[in-house]
Amino acid sequence: MMIFIITLISVYFLAVNFYAFTLMRLQKTQAVSNENPRRKITDKKIFLSGALGGALGVYLATFILKYRRDSLFIMVLMPILIALTILLIVTAFKFRVLIR
Repeated sequence: MMIFIITLISVYFLAVNFYAFTLMRLQKTQAVSNENPRRKITDKKIFLSGALGGALGVYLATFILKYRRDSLFIMVLMPILIALTILLIVTAFKFRVLIR
């Protein structure tokens, strides 16, 4: 049962980080092109994906894509969200072990 939970959590965080990375890539594409997009990718969507566990994907996308590195929002808030996510995962597994 524990292996199933670990696999489920791993797949969730991989999917959320991939989604966050894709959002950043699409936002950069929209910023470079001059056409008016039907669905604009806002900072709210990026923050929400980061808060749901995709902060690492957003933070890596800033350096890999070389986009929005001057944004205080991303450079300060995303590492804080990464630390909170790691703390949440470690705490969840710690209490699961203590219950046994």
